Amino acid sequence: MFDDYSEADQKLKPPKKPQRVLVVFLLGALCFLISQVFTRILLLGWLQKQPGIVAWMISFPLLSGVLIALSAGLFEESGRFIFKALAIKPDKAPYWEPIVFGLGHGLSEAVWVLRPMFGIMQLIGLDQLTLPILERLLAIVMHIGFSVLVWNGFQLNKRWQYLLIAILAHGLVNTFIPLAARWGWDVVKLETLFAVAAGFLLIYVIHSRKNYQKEESHD
Repeated sequence: MFDDYSEADQKLKPPKKPQRVLVVFLLGALCFLISQVFTRILLLGWLQKQPGIVAWMISFPLLSGVLIALSAGLFEESGRFIFKALAIKPDKAPYWEPIVFGLGHGLSEAVWVLRPMFGIMQLIGLDQLTLPILERLLAIVMHIGFSVLVWNGFQLNKRWQYLLIAILAHGLVNTFIPLAARWGWDVVKLETLFAVAAGFLLIYVIHSRKNYQKEESHD
């Protein structure tokens, strides 16, 4: 799809093909919609209508919560992997590419999650939106980090290993939610854990830049 990759596109400087940046951003947004809204969310909705599944979830709430959390990592990281492998060529990418893809993915999710609040903003007040917006900003940072993690697998020719790591890392972060419910954590504690996870991923994103610099020096 993007085989006509020029040397300018491989630089860390802003690419000279802004349409490619837009396409990567839109593919990131589409990745969220396909991997979550049109697949995982629909599947979970169907499962929650099955009496046997519901009874099992009630009997084992923590285990079912952990499995649901892991499913987010499985669907979203597999979605990133498939988009990179099939739609965003070549395998060796400029540094901005996973960042823009993750930004598109994260913003698409933010719109989806916050959309119920748009119609009642005048009723709840802007102060009630502070925490949800902060949570979405942290989620966007993490989506960028997970995208870089998947892309690093292509950069280092270890795509399957990095995909597995991304799935487990994403699932681990989401596991904070059922653990918070089980152990009675308040929202502040939960968001603090998300902030720590986002901080580690941000450091990873910055550290990963060397992988792309090394590849680009060969151009």
